[in-house]
Amino acid sequence: MVSTIRYPVQRVINWYEGNFCARKCFNKEGRMFDCHNKFQMIVDKNKDLLITRKEFKDLLDNDDIKICKLKRNFRRRTVGWNQFEQWSNDPLFNPDNFD
Repeated sequence: MVSTIRYPVQRVINWYEGNFCARKCFNKEGRMFDCHNKFQMIVDKNKDLLITRKEFKDLLDNDDIKICKLKRNFRRRTVGWNQFEQWSNDPLFNPDNFD
C-alpha cells in the first residue's frame, strides 16, 4: 500500500537524501553537496509545499526535476542496507558505472 500522507517538502527531501542519495553516492561528497544545494533551492522556493514521498520520487525518477547525475535505471533503484554495506566496503565502487 502506498502512503498518501503529505509531508513538508523539506522533510521529504531529507528522507530522499538519506535513503537514496547517501546510499548511492556515499563516496562522492562533492556531488552530494551539489545535489543538496539544489534540493535546498527547491525548499526555499516552495516552503509551504506538502507532497507525498511517492510524488517526489516520481518527479525525480521521471526527470521532471533534474538534479541527479546518475543513469536513470540506477537512480530509480532502491538500495537496501546490506547492499549499501557491501558497496561501502568496496574501494572500487563507482555509482557512475551502473546502468
